[in-house]
Amino acid sequence: MLAAWLFPIAWTAMTSLKPEGGLTGLSPSFAFAPTLENYVELFRDKNYGTFLLNSLAIAGGTTIVSIALGSLAAYALARSSLRGREQLGVWILSLRMLPPVSVVVPFYLILSRSKLLDTYPGLVLVYLSFSLPFAIWMLQGFFAEVPRSIDEAATADGAKPLKILLTIIMPLTKGGIAVTTIFTFVFAWNEFLFAFLLTKEKWVTLPVRLGSTITPFQTDWGFLTAGAVVSFAPLIVVVFLLQREMVRGVSLGALR
Repeated sequence: MLAAWLFPIAWTAMTSLKPEGGLTGLSPSFAFAPTLENYVELFRDKNYGTFLLNSLAIAGGTTIVSIALGSLAAYALARSSLRGREQLGVWILSLRMLPPVSVVVPFYLILSRSKLLDTYPGLVLVYLSFSLPFAIWMLQGFFAEVPRSIDEAATADGAKPLKILLTIIMPLTKGGIAVTTIFTFVFAWNEFLFAFLLTKEKWVTLPVRLGSTITPFQTDWGFLTAGAVVSFAPLIVVVFLLQREMVRGVSLGALR
């Protein structure tokens, strides 16, 4: 299974190192002289840096807001004794299950009338509609693992709920927060549909730019694969560094 997962990545990386003539053959070739000309062409694109920064800014902003607001909502749900708390959690998660294509037209109309098309706040708000429910659901599970007796002891010492969350609960669940952060960032970093339809020029993201190299007449495979390697390399490094925490988060989601 690991080989099946790594093969497309290895093939993409290998293709990005092929010279232009080696990309248009009828049969794949494993023997070739590696070259960095595709990466040189990639970074010569004066707008590539802008697209990369756009993706970093949008993914980073979405992640920060999702974790900040999601922590507050998740802590409230984890410690609430209201009836229907479990059903509310399921309803929140169900928002994340909506097919993006089913809401793209309403989002377009809302952003167009609000003059938020092709803006940073507009795209982040759209991403939050999917990433925030997921963050709440994930963090609620981690916060619920912390014994309530810790909250009660801190409350007896005069600590307010917000202080308990920031100084006790979040440090104790930093592994779960890290997992949620990774999933949220990866979603915002890789998202294509909304970025393609809700941006025009100013806030075009890296996936949209790379997708534009595919046309009915020609596909610049060298530029595309080099850009793909540059875009997913940081994600792979982070995932491998936090692999243990990610497995724990996935296991928690399966058990719930």
